[in-house]
Amino acid sequence: MSGRGITEMVAGVALVLALVGCGGSDATPTPTTTAVVPTSTATVAQPTPTVSVEEEVIAAYLAYWERYAEAMLTLDPTVVADVASDEELRRVQGDVEMLRSHGVAARVVLEHNPVVIEASATAAIILDEMTNNSFYVDPETLQPEEGEGSGETLRDTFFLEKVDGRWIVVRSVRQD
Repeated sequence: MSGRGITEMVAGVALVLALVGCGGSDATPTPTTTAVVPTSTATVAQPTPTVSVEEEVIAAYLAYWERYAEAMLTLDPTVVADVASDEELRRVQGDVEMLRSHGVAARVVLEHNPVVIEASATAAIILDEMTNNSFYVDPETLQPEEGEGSGETLRDTFFLEKVDGRWIVVRSVRQD
């Protein structure tokens, strides 16, 4: 047999072996394997923004002011109880009593500019230079809804502490 004949025969045998190995015409079918591709979708955890102590303190401070404004409008100082210390609550009660004694309530309208001047994990000090446009309203009807305030600038220092995992206003001091 010539070299070419041997090459053709080897190629033919290789082809037959390949067909038999792949299941060709063999009476016994070759088991097939199916690759299982998992269909679960990987969820990428979105980064949780880290809130700084300063941001927490400012948020708590502004929440205090929302409650304070509600207290002055409704003449109910208890609405600040969960955002203020006992000392600060007494101060708010004094403000409410002063309004009651004059037969009015107040619609608190302030433009805040708070700056955290000192903060740790448990205590903070805020200086706020506010523009005050608050005005008196009838305590029964809460009218008028809009009014003209004085526009005076107030400078207050607020002391906050973290108590039971949340920031509260413990006291405040008006600057001259």
